[in-house]
Formats: sequence, structure tokens, C-alpha cells
Amino acid sequence: MEKVEKASASADAILCLALDIGEGMLKSGGEVSRVESTIERICRAYGAVHVEVFSIISVINATVHMADGTQSAQMRRIRTTGTNMYRLELFNEISREICHQPPAIAEADARVRAAKQKLAYPAWAVLPASAVAASMFAVFFGGGAVEALVALLIGALLGMIDLLAADRINELAKTVVAAFVAGILSATSALLISSADSGVIMIGTIMLLVPGVAFGTALRDLLCGDLIAGGLKTVQACLAALMIAFGYLLAMAVMGGAV
Repeated sequence: MEKVEKASASADAILCLALDIGEGMLKSGGEVSRVESTIERICRAYGAVHVEVFSIISVINATVHMADGTQSAQMRRIRTTGTNMYRLELFNEISREICHQPPAIAEADARVRAAKQKLAYPAWAVLPASAVAASMFAVFFGGGAVEALVALLIGALLGMIDLLAADRINELAKTVVAAFVAGILSATSALLISSADSGVIMIGTIMLLVPGVAFGTALRDLLCGDLIAGGLKTVQACLAALMIAFGYLLAMAVMGGAV
């Protein structure tokens, strides 16, 4: 009896570790097909003889059968997803090392917990990065020095909104707020500076909010045959685009002819 309980706990621990990595990948923007494949490969690396995994953007279901006849079935509810390539690469690296030479469960679990806490960039780097990106996009779309400077300031503010509201409000609500603020400030700049082109400034700041990577991931899921996950991600990306448009339209309605 003690031997069976020990083996069962081992199956639970293996599947829990695999789901931790799969959950981290899915939250960081990984494709569903890659998440499912990673979970299966990790379980097999630890001795599983049969693994079944089903995942969409909000749920991962998995069952593992070990060589000694024990099994485990677990589910993970994914409430938020985003794009974090740095963290995604960390989870990929851990999974590759496990498949090459599996470490002790406790050691691998410690590495997964550490990866979940790591940030791609420090908070102080987000503001200048957002500012410079918005400024460069404004120049790319035909703006001059004035438009670049205004977009620089608005981009920094959008970066601040992203940091402050990351865990406080819904992602779509945050997108509407950011788009509305950017639209108001773009129109205000046209009122204060006669030579400023508010349209170019708006385009430059919009580029910080466009869910391009998410839409690309959705298309890849669709092409890989994951129709449910790909369809859900496509809807999610389209909703984000609609919220951007709604935020800017709201700003245009408030500011009137200044836009």
C-alpha cells in the first residue's frame, strides 16, 4: 500500500511540474500545440507511458499513465494571457533540459518557480522603451520633430498606465483607457501646437497597443489545426483591436474637431 501511494504521488508530482511549465508558456503567449507537446514530452521524460493533453487559451486538461500502472489527472484554469517572449524562452529552456536529462522534481520545480518571478525588463526600462517606440513610429508614418516629441511623451505615459494597471483592471478595459488617454493628448497637442499633426501622433501611439503578436499566434494555431484555440485567440485579438478603436473614437467624440 505504501509503495502504491508513493508511486501515485510521483505521478501527481510529474504531471504538476509539466502543467506548471505548460501554464507558464500559455500565459506568456505560447502556441497551444507547443504547450501540449511540451507537457507530453516532459511526462514521458520522467517515465510516463501514455499522456493525453488538451488545451485551449483558458484551460489545460492532462492525464498521465506511469509504467507501474499509476495515473494522475489534473486541470489548470488560465485566467490571463499575454506576450512575454523572455519568460517563454525560459520555460522552453527548462523543458528542453528536462527532456535531455531529467533532474529531480524538486530541482526542476524550483527552476520553474524562479522563471515565473523573472521579468524581461526592469520596470524603469518600460517607460523609455515605450516612449522611444511611439516616437519612432510617429516618424515612420511621416511625422516630424514636433510629432516625434509629442509621441515620445504620450508613449511614456502609456508605459506608465501599463505598469500601474497591470494587475488592477481587466486587460480590455486597460486598452480602452490607454487608447482614450492617447487620443485626448494627441488632440490636445494639435490645439496647443498649430504645426502638430494629431493624426500622425495617434498612429504612432496606436502601434504600442496593437495586438500583432497575439494575432500572429492565433493564425499559427489555426494553421496547426487547433481550431478552437486559434478561433478563441483570433476573437481575443479582434476584441483588443475593437477596444483600441473605441478608445480613440471616444477621444475624438470628446475633442470634436481637434482630431
